[in-house]
Amino acid sequence: MRPLAAALIAAAALSGVATGCGATQRAPDAAAVAERFHSALGEQDGEAACSDMSEATASKLEQQAGVPCEEAVLELELPQGGTAAKTSVYVTTASVLLAEGGTTFLDEGPDGWKVSASGCEPTAPDLPYDCLLEG
Repeated sequence: MRPLAAALIAAAALSGVATGCGATQRAPDAAAVAERFHSALGEQDGEAACSDMSEATASKLEQQAGVPCEEAVLELELPQGGTAAKTSVYVTTASVLLAEGGTTFLDEGPDGWKVSASGCEPTAPDLPYDCLLEG
């Protein structure tokens, strides 16, 4: 997959500069969604995993795979049953570093936090991430 969108890259670059209003209180919510997403993958519950994804991410996955999101997400080699090791919130974007490895990015909208990218690995310090799943 292509490197993660520029907006997420810019947010990651701001990690020490700005964390947004109430970021500390919202980080556990973002981490919980990421953990629930990866738990669903571990349970082979594609429907539950897709319900935690943003519409754009689920739609892009379906277009690329040519099958419904529920099937396509289970075919990716994403971490299963991941535990949040570090969560950072940047205004309406969050990154969750998993103890098992890899990073999951989330966007906050009217329905709460949704996974926008997962299975992400940095390509180099301060450079974009390569992600197995992205919207």
